Amino acid sequence: MLRLTAQFTLTFLTLMLILSTTAKSYNLCSFDTEFVEAAKLTLKDLSVRKVPVEVRFLRADIEEIAGCHTLFISKYDIAKWNDLIIKGLIPNAMLVGEFNNFILSGGHINFFIVGGKVRFEISPNKLKRSGINMSSKVLRLGRIYKGPL
Repeated sequence: MLRLTAQFTLTFLTLMLILSTTAKSYNLCSFDTEFVEAAKLTLKDLSVRKVPVEVRFLRADIEEIAGCHTLFISKYDIAKWNDLIIKGLIPNAMLVGEFNNFILSGGHINFFIVGGKVRFEISPNKLKRSGINMSSKVLRLGRIYKGPL
């Protein structure tokens, strides 16, 4: 599941319509060591629009989040996610998660499993509010979040 999630995340990055071309690397960050290890293997030597992808493990240091372009929150990091929300430290980045109510709590894209397959739910409105426009190709593949913003 984690390798699939990492691959899906790269697909999202590739199909984003806005990406800072001044960045030396595109930083995919997570507090989850297993996700980081899987993402490093899956995304090794890959780039997004000629910008190399760097996978970063976040410790408890909140300052590290500022350099993240995408933040992945695993189901094991809900307490850290809630702490970020309470402290008002949600980065201006693509926010990807894998637990119930992730989008409702402020996330952009949420992975879930149905019938043994990885699926995703996406909130184009929340992405747009963060300055991220997603390709219509991606939007057609996922379930559009229609709940409260």
